[in-house]
Amino acid sequence: MSTEYDEDYYRFNGQADDRPALRWYTRLVHRYAAGGPYLDFGCGTGHLVRRLSALGPASGFEISEYSAATARTNAPGCTITTDPAELGDGSFGALTAIHVLEHLDDAVADQTLATWRRVLRPGGHALVVMPDPAGRGRRLAGERWMGFADPTHINLKPHAQWREFVTERGFAVEREGTDGLWDVPYGRLPKLLDAARYAVPAFAQFLSGRLALPAGSGESSVFVLRRS
Repeated sequence: MSTEYDEDYYRFNGQADDRPALRWYTRLVHRYAAGGPYLDFGCGTGHLVRRLSALGPASGFEISEYSAATARTNAPGCTITTDPAELGDGSFGALTAIHVLEHLDDAVADQTLATWRRVLRPGGHALVVMPDPAGRGRRLAGERWMGFADPTHINLKPHAQWREFVTERGFAVEREGTDGLWDVPYGRLPKLLDAARYAVPAFAQFLSGRLALPAGSGESSVFVLRRS
């Protein structure tokens, strides 16, 4: 049982509740993946699983018993497990891993991608998101960058290194980009003026439900991967 990702953790990072980004991720899955069933790997408190269940059968995996219990409440009717052995071989058409890999060292990340390959059917898709320390958001924010705020972020690879990591482990990159600049303010302007200066492209991409902004121009790396 993991106690690291408990109620205090979610209170600190502000991700216990539903948030607009999860709507965008769901639309990306609907647009770019080839259908379900769906798995949210590292499902947190379950709000993305609930959204994915509107597309088809959806399940979640979590290492945290607290997160899993909360997800079962927030996503009724969805199977939430803390044991990867319960995820059947080739059982899923698509999975999401939203801000998961940055919490894992390379050895565990390697095992995680092997699990993804096992549970995805051939041709299945993975939507993967992680902070990009080589992105414009990091350059603008400096040491105040959001990726540095969480002490459990132990694997902050730049976009190009994650690309190499996933392709060496049996995944093809079908699409790649970024979520854009959303963590305003970046400068000394009032928040609304700063958002008008920096966040308009991210907002437009959000409304479109597409992945259009180029990698390196925002806060995070976003990949749509295909299992060979």
